[in-house]
Amino acid sequence: MKTTPITNRLLILSVIILFYACSSDNDNESDDNTIDPITCQNPDSSIYEEKDGLVAVEFESIKDHNDWIKENTTTGFLGTHYLVWKDNQFLNAPGNGLLTYKIKISNPGVYRFIWRSRITNGTSGSEHNDSWLRFADASKFYGKKGESIVYPADTGQSPNPNGSSKDGWFKIYKSGPADQWKWQSSTSDNDAHDIFVEFDAPGTYTMEVSARSTFHALDRFALFSENITQNDATNETTPLSEIICD
Repeated sequence: MKTTPITNRLLILSVIILFYACSSDNDNESDDNTIDPITCQNPDSSIYEEKDGLVAVEFESIKDHNDWIKENTTTGFLGTHYLVWKDNQFLNAPGNGLLTYKIKISNPGVYRFIWRSRITNGTSGSEHNDSWLRFADASKFYGKKGESIVYPADTGQSPNPNGSSKDGWFKIYKSGPADQWKWQSSTSDNDAHDIFVEFDAPGTYTMEVSARSTFHALDRFALFSENITQNDATNETTPLSEIICD
């Protein structure tokens, strides 16, 4: 069949439309603030930037999930996915299944930490409900309830929380119904203390999370200074922190 200039133009236009449609589909797979390897050639150099006293991050946005499973099957999560631990339990051995998040703090001071998590197995609100957390290079890392303060074990500080703690790690748990995502990060068994981190100077700090209970799912976390309310920090419309390269 003999082609005409109009036919050729229509063919070219069809190819262009198909190209952009495919590109759009691919973009949808990475709209959870996933680190773009083109932006940061080395994923280890990727840093989440604090802005105006707030850090908000999707857990799955780092490249190395270290045997955590990236899923989207349990409804109610924010973003496009969450991470869940399905391997062995490490009830007294923090550091396994390590997730590392580098955070640039420009406004030093006291920050509260909170994550959004859920139990994905069973109906008990006190099983499969915790993971480990550490800020080893922060000026201070502690749990607080009123005037009571607890510090992670093996840091030379006391008192330490009830229950598990080791090598500067806190066991961080949620309470309440098993079938709900919840913004809560507590330490000290049966005496829930909220989590705080102090940064005395601007700089880049390392937050570490590691596996403890099987089927504990992590959705998003927030670090926020005293001038920001928890409602604002955890609002699902709150912009996620920008990623910069070291």
